[in-house]
Amino acid sequence: MDFKNFRFGLIVRTIFLGITLFFAIFSSYQNEWYVTTFISGLLAIIFIIEIIRYAEKYKRSLSDFLISIKSRDFVSTSAIGDKTTKDILREAYNVILDEFRNIRIDKEIQYHYLNTMVEHIKTALLSFDHEGKIQFINKTASELLGVMTNQNISKIESIDSKLYQLIKRIKSGDNELIKLKINDELLHLSIYATELKVQKETIKLISLQNIKHELEYHELESWQKLIRVLTHEIMNSVTPISSLSSALKETMDETAGDKSNLLKMTNEDFDDMISSLQTIENRSKGLLKFVSSYKRLTRIPKPDFAEINLVELVNHSMNLLKQKISEYHIKVNQDFDDDYIPCFADYDQIEQVVINLLINAIDVVKELDNPMISVEIRKNKSNKPSLTIIDNGKGIDPEEIEKIFIPFYTTKKEGSGIGLSLSRQIMQLHKGLILVHSEIGKGTGFTLRF
Repeated sequence: MDFKNFRFGLIVRTIFLGITLFFAIFSSYQNEWYVTTFISGLLAIIFIIEIIRYAEKYKRSLSDFLISIKSRDFVSTSAIGDKTTKDILREAYNVILDEFRNIRIDKEIQYHYLNTMVEHIKTALLSFDHEGKIQFINKTASELLGVMTNQNISKIESIDSKLYQLIKRIKSGDNELIKLKINDELLHLSIYATELKVQKETIKLISLQNIKHELEYHELESWQKLIRVLTHEIMNSVTPISSLSSALKETMDETAGDKSNLLKMTNEDFDDMISSLQTIENRSKGLLKFVSSYKRLTRIPKPDFAEINLVELVNHSMNLLKQKISEYHIKVNQDFDDDYIPCFADYDQIEQVVINLLINAIDVVKELDNPMISVEIRKNKSNKPSLTIIDNGKGIDPEEIEKIFIPFYTTKKEGSGIGLSLSRQIMQLHKGLILVHSEIGKGTGFTLRF
């Protein structure tokens, strides 16, 4: 492709075309200048054809350039012609091609970099289109599921049908847990899904993470904490029962089995015996109540899901505690994003959680000079609701925050220690979270996220 002196060549051809056209027109007005007129006209036609051919040559060059861009062929260059020429079109052509080569190299470097990162992580990743065709899968996912790129996710059904159905139905933003056995190994998989648009096609991205070791670690830690609390509570009841029973037995042994000797007991000894029996009875009842609470904690029914209005639920809960709120002159602030904020949940169970949090807040602020409780209901960008109950109490020590959800752990004198633990279990059954944030001297807030 020769770009040299394109403008000069076009000007010269145009001048010659003008001259021949002038002679052709001039000779046509002269008598008997037929040969001159014919030759001039013929030359004019030739120059017109030459100009068209000359322009088409560069049109084809530009066309080839655009086609190379479309086909992403950035290998060819315009090498024809004098390399020292200042022709703008040729220089622009080669500069643009060089730029596209650099862009392509950068994209390939980024692709290999990201691909290395994705292959390096231990989380299994795969993406597929609406037909189930796998668009991408990393090494971890391929080894776990036994599928490759361009295969269909239906192949996963041969490994575990429940896993296949879960991957198909899980919605964007949802997180599911599943237990399955692959190659004689028990796995606890946490599955998270998200959807994205790629060239007008919806792609679902799935991440699968085996959290068995983390679960085992936290399960062991939870059992150790629970056993410590259980041991403490049981020992508090059993120790005085054992001690007082031994004392009573010694008193009875002193009578040598003679009933008449009981009548000789002093009033003080008799009162001590009655007091000991009452203590044994009270501690036995306390231990029975403790066991009943544990039984209640381990037998939460499955939620009966239905669409509920969180605003209505909160208002109803506040009415149930209206007398207690008025008794301690507590100021209640309510801030809702809307009058109707729907949530798919079990009304009775969520109301139980809200009432428990409100009672805790009342107990915290009831002795303050300016007791205050705030209730907020928000909707995030995904239209998912959250409910927050905030008090202006003294706050919770950071070391205590880690313990408040442990069953039977309580900082209240008359507390059972199962309210927050029960609330967390209910939220877990709803695939939700209960979060706590607290500042010493400023107050505490509990947030329910659905």
